[in-house]
Amino acid sequence: MRVYLTESAFGVFALDQDGNLLASSLWPENVSSAVEKIIQLQEGGVVEELLNLVDNFKGQDVTFVLEDDLLARNLRDKMYVKVEVEKPSVIAKKFRMALRDYVSRVRSGLSESEFNELLWEINTHLTRIKIKEEGEKRDKMIVQAVFSLDDIDNTLNLFSTRIREWYSLHFPELDKIVSSHQAFVQIVGELGLRSNFTTEKLKNLQRLPDETVSKIMDEARKSMGAEISEDDMEILREIAGETYRLFELRREVERYISEMMKEVAPNVNGIIGPLLGARLISLAGGINELARLPSSITQILGAEKALFRSKRTGAPPPKHGVIFRHAEINTAPWWQRGKIARVYAGKLAIAARIDAFTGEYVAEELKEDIKRRIAQIKAKYPKPPPHKPKKTTPPVKRRGRASGSKIRRKKEK
Repeated sequence: MRVYLTESAFGVFALDQDGNLLASSLWPENVSSAVEKIIQLQEGGVVEELLNLVDNFKGQDVTFVLEDDLLARNLRDKMYVKVEVEKPSVIAKKFRMALRDYVSRVRSGLSESEFNELLWEINTHLTRIKIKEEGEKRDKMIVQAVFSLDDIDNTLNLFSTRIREWYSLHFPELDKIVSSHQAFVQIVGELGLRSNFTTEKLKNLQRLPDETVSKIMDEARKSMGAEISEDDMEILREIAGETYRLFELRREVERYISEMMKEVAPNVNGIIGPLLGARLISLAGGINELARLPSSITQILGAEKALFRSKRTGAPPPKHGVIFRHAEINTAPWWQRGKIARVYAGKLAIAARIDAFTGEYVAEELKEDIKRRIAQIKAKYPKPPPHKPKKTTPPVKRRGRASGSKIRRKKEK
């Protein structure tokens, strides 16, 4: 005999092969207690109501049919009963479609409005708990930190460019001498007018090389920039000071991401580094989402536009996405990059699954495998492949109205 065990917002029910109700066990009337039972059951836990329901068939030759693999295994190990997994279950679908009819058989006097109100209350309470649990996941913090880092970078680029253009009215030569935005912003914010520049002051800022300091001093003496007043420079120094503090904030966010990656994804962090690993988690949507991706998708994360463009135009598909930022990949010869990226993507898929589901630290072993595989690739492909001739695609024949010359030729014939 096959008995189908199904759960709902009101309790657990046992049905036969025709969908007839055999037995039921309802949740407590307290909504909070009922929701706790439902969550425990969804996570594979064998609750008391399910045990009571199974006890009704004690001594009978019964095979219980469930939709959840984990719950079926736990029930079999705890009650020593025969279980099967059937998903999707036709009987369970029929039960959910006629839930009110089944509930009314075990709870007499339950009106339609009371049924809807109780169902809405339980589902709302369950949704709130699920949303809270999702928000408490630590990998979601990494995702938001990466988004914040990108926003800070965009802001820094805008402000640094504006400060360079503004200060070039007074000292245009400094723009070419100092390429670092952070060093440039600090010089403007700390010293202001070029008349304030001294060798000692410049050496104390960003630890500039002696050659750069001497060049700045030489250009400051013979600069072609306009003379401006202290009042005009004051607002520029304020903006430069705030921008420099934004550089400091960016460093704090990077430090926070590094610490979080050691806690949330130590294996991914150990293989590819904290910032790049955090960006992969951000693109996937979380560590669990990254763990579910195949390595072929992990390899091209961040190159979605190029992938869809290749599908649309027939161009070669991308061989790597943001994973290209890893030094081992972007410093390799061009014909080896795709193969090395594939190696890293395969090991990252393993590392993400271990971080998401077991937590064991195996990054060192995975790194050794990566080094060995990269050495094999470099030994096997020391030279670039021979150039392949480009495939010429025939012109697309347009359908539509014939041109005037074609019509004339038809008339002549």
